[in-house]
Amino acid sequence: LLSRRQRQMCIRDSLCIKSIDCCYLKRPVIATGFFNVEFMNENVEKRIIAFTSQSLRQYGMRAVRMDDIAKQMNVSKKTIYQLYNTKDKLINICVETYLNRVENIFRIIRYDSPDILVCLWEVSKAYIENLYRANPSFWNDVFRYSEYKYILTEYNSIWSSELENIISICQKEKYIIPDLDISAFLESFMTLLYNARFVECLPAMLRNSAYFMLRGIMTANGIERFERLDVSCKKVN
Repeated sequence: LLSRRQRQMCIRDSLCIKSIDCCYLKRPVIATGFFNVEFMNENVEKRIIAFTSQSLRQYGMRAVRMDDIAKQMNVSKKTIYQLYNTKDKLINICVETYLNRVENIFRIIRYDSPDILVCLWEVSKAYIENLYRANPSFWNDVFRYSEYKYILTEYNSIWSSELENIISICQKEKYIIPDLDISAFLESFMTLLYNARFVECLPAMLRNSAYFMLRGIMTANGIERFERLDVSCKKVN
């Protein structure tokens, strides 16, 4: 059994050890605090961009306000403005994020569609699907207001570039008529689909239109091969 003095000494030593342990445990938190803040900011930014992108697609460019974003994301307006300064800067980041996502969609389609005609059809369907990811209010704003028209330009540019590359390969494979003006065709193709989405036609109508427009620029060999493709690839209903 320990004497009273020995017990007091043990308690004192124990408290000293706990104090040292506490100091030791706190050091990594302080030392890595900068990285924790960075991680937190990165996470917050991802959430803000995702929420803002969804809000823009749902309500349009002008209806979305920085104050509303801060309130819905449960962050201060100061934090929002420290991260992005202006609404236009936040929108630009959302656009860049979207373009990166579309490039990833293209990579997936190329990987999953070794047949070039299947690739052409899948990219066309993906374009239509993306038109329906945003409400007409969004498309109205990017078409109507000059400060947002660059968004529609970039949107059309990334899709038309991919489709043009695929159609060019199809021409080399003699699946597409050789004298086709690809740029003129794509302008008509994408304008028709965009306008149909804008007036809220059903997605099936757009897929049917896309299917027959693409079939209309094919050679006999291309049409025959297109018809032999898996039905799930050509399904338009």
